[in-house]
Amino acid sequence: MSTPDEAQAIRHGGSRGPARVSSANLRDVAARAGVSPATASRVFGGSRSVHVDTRAKVLTAAAELGYVVNGLARAMTGRGPGTVAFVVRSMIGPTFAALAAGAESVATANGHLLLISTTEGDRQRESDLIATLREQRARAVLYVGSTESDAEFDTRIASYAKNLADVDASLVLCGRPPVTTAPTITSVDYDHRAGVGAGIDELVRLGHTRIGYLGEGKGMTTAEVRLDGYRTAMKRHHLPHPKRLVHDAANSEDAGQAAAHELLSMADRPTAIVAMTDNIAVGTYRAARALGLRIPDDLSIVGFDDVPIVGDLTPGLTTVHPPFFEVGVRATRIALGLEPAENVLLQPSFVLRGSTAPPRRM
Repeated sequence: MSTPDEAQAIRHGGSRGPARVSSANLRDVAARAGVSPATASRVFGGSRSVHVDTRAKVLTAAAELGYVVNGLARAMTGRGPGTVAFVVRSMIGPTFAALAAGAESVATANGHLLLISTTEGDRQRESDLIATLREQRARAVLYVGSTESDAEFDTRIASYAKNLADVDASLVLCGRPPVTTAPTITSVDYDHRAGVGAGIDELVRLGHTRIGYLGEGKGMTTAEVRLDGYRTAMKRHHLPHPKRLVHDAANSEDAGQAAAHELLSMADRPTAIVAMTDNIAVGTYRAARALGLRIPDDLSIVGFDDVPIVGDLTPGLTTVHPPFFEVGVRATRIALGLEPAENVLLQPSFVLRGSTAPPRRM
């Protein structure tokens, strides 16, 4: 027979919603099971010192009373599953998904939860998030992705690391170079410079000498190290790389198309372009075709990131494949103390597809 509340809910065509969590506490469970609160606590803490029959009584009493263990309280005292926080500016594209998958594989295997949180570049939001993670005693924080390359960031991240360390939580940079002014903060990254250099090496092997570069300017770590990889490789091959061969382009297809159109409209246009990201490379495809250039006959293109879609372009994009999943794995292992807290620099791989070929004689 329905209770008055249930009957009213039925008349209004709906339910009362989820049932309330029981108000029973640990002492109630202990009293029902006929044991002390300390014994009941040991049962929920996973202690093996409690007799199997006593454990059964406690768990039965908890089920009958609808008692729910306070997981947050257990985690904060180090007795339950902890949180590994994956803090990122924005969760866009397969790059961060692969990093998160690597981190989660380690966190889950070790009985922890992975919490993904975005800051959208808002420093107050970021600061509040770190404070909350500290209050909730997160086991570890992975600070993920490219960041500002200035003294203000260095000071900010050092402060975060100290505040987290005060509650025995570690902070690991994930996909970002080490902070020189804070050498105690561990970094797990991949070699951006070597990746761009591999692209230059392949283009030089094919016979290209006028090689352009499209990417973001100074201010962010990924942009700076990849541009440095281009300049270093061009110097190594004794090739000219004047400023007019390098054009700024934000990390989007539209920005890549606009910058590539300008670069390819020069009288002595480059015969090959290295793009900071695959997004920019896709925009370069569009600009080349709008100008009547064939890929790779008239223009060779090299990208960076190896996002899934670029293999399906016509022709497929030659690009650099960073070990995103492995970065997430190694960073989480270090954060949880499963391997030494030492800086790690992983090597990317070069993926040769159809967007590169010897230059056509002009």
